[in-house]
Amino acid sequence: SRSNPYYIVKQGKINQLAIAPDSQRLKLLREVAGTRVYDDRKEESLGILKETEVKKAKIGEMLEYIEERLSTLEEEKEELKAYQDLDKMRRSLEYLFMIKN
Repeated sequence: SRSNPYYIVKQGKINQLAIAPDSQRLKLLREVAGTRVYDDRKEESLGILKETEVKKAKIGEMLEYIEERLSTLEEEKEELKAYQDLDKMRRSLEYLFMIKN
């Protein structure tokens, strides 16, 4: 038990321990020794770690997408700036042409 460091082994468990196969005997000994609690915590922690790794991978994918999108937007920004500069020049030239005529 998690809160009780002393584990009372019932007579039936002793008999079960004596006749159990090795795998069940090990499981019962771990339960009696109190290590099962730590094994349970370990399994829980490994599950949390696995979930965290999955979330980390998803975040990495999202970050990669955002960086690609940002790169595309930077290129579009440069194109827009060039267009605006050329458009401004065109309007200036049109104005000068109208003034001279």
